[in-house]
Amino acid sequence: MMVLYIILDKLDVHLPDRLESGQLLTLVEVEELANKCKFTLQELSPDTDSKVFHLHQKTSETVDPLTAGMRLRSIRSYLDWLTKDTLLRIGPTHPRFAGLRAISDIVLGAIDARTPGGGGRNTVEAREGIPSAALERLIEVIHPHSSENPWKNAHAQLRNYLILRWLLSLGIRRGELLTLKVSDINFQTNEVLIPRRADDPADLRAQQPRTKTNDRLLALDEDLAELTRRYVMKNRRAIKGARKHEFLWVANGSGAPLSLSGFHKIFITLRERVPDLPKSLSAHVMRHTWNDVFSAEMDLAGVSEAEEHKMRTRLMGWSDTSSMASVYTRRHIRKKAKDASLALQAKLRLGEKNNGI
Repeated sequence: MMVLYIILDKLDVHLPDRLESGQLLTLVEVEELANKCKFTLQELSPDTDSKVFHLHQKTSETVDPLTAGMRLRSIRSYLDWLTKDTLLRIGPTHPRFAGLRAISDIVLGAIDARTPGGGGRNTVEAREGIPSAALERLIEVIHPHSSENPWKNAHAQLRNYLILRWLLSLGIRRGELLTLKVSDINFQTNEVLIPRRADDPADLRAQQPRTKTNDRLLALDEDLAELTRRYVMKNRRAIKGARKHEFLWVANGSGAPLSLSGFHKIFITLRERVPDLPKSLSAHVMRHTWNDVFSAEMDLAGVSEAEEHKMRTRLMGWSDTSSMASVYTRRHIRKKAKDASLALQAKLRLGEKNNGI
């Protein structure tokens, strides 16, 4: 709820006072709330000695629509809970009961209307992987020898190339990637343990990366394993600070474990310096892209839907009862539905020709 209270502080809104007076938020405040949820926490943070936001800068950083939507849905749930708590406390006979309940319905409805992807039936703007042409373009520009590579430092070039290769090749989450340690990789068998590390005492980062999925052992392509081994033995080892810990990915200069902000900066840099790449490019979009490619490979191999589901669930680290597979197969299902629809239309056209139309 940090985002909510940062914004309310700026708007000089004190929720307990509002609720006690039978009020919640105005529509203007809801509009402001929805707009500010599009920005990063860094951009939203007020100056130390004032309530002035940094959003006057032209380079203000925004979050992806899914994150903004998640924020608004969390805020909506919290406001709903606060209102119901107040209503239960004052009771239905209180003179402000009916008014507050009506206002709550209006405010919550207004938040719903301004929430990106808020409806379960709205799949048009649902997140998907990047198209194949954009994927080829991404692989082209991130290669360490590419003249368009946006990074000049040799360590950053190889590290970022490998990070993106890991995301695209394994479909792992950012938290799983950032918590990896050198000892998790077996370079003899070309396998990596994707661990679930909660509150790791060895992780001194201010904001520890979190993992949501199960532990699992994944195979590494021989080329990717060799490039990673070379990074560990040469590039990573050359940074003194990296010798103080086991985390695989390290920051330039300090050698400290790569932070979440440092990780996100990789995608910000790519979007800014390679403008023809998708504006939605992010770690999570990479995960969707892996699932798109996996679906296509399963079709080519003739794998049954049931077997494909089991394989995807295992590789993604989901539980056997998880329904997450449907979230990550939207593009593939949409394409198959489109192909089926076009095939049906072609048959109908054929019928028209046969009837001399």
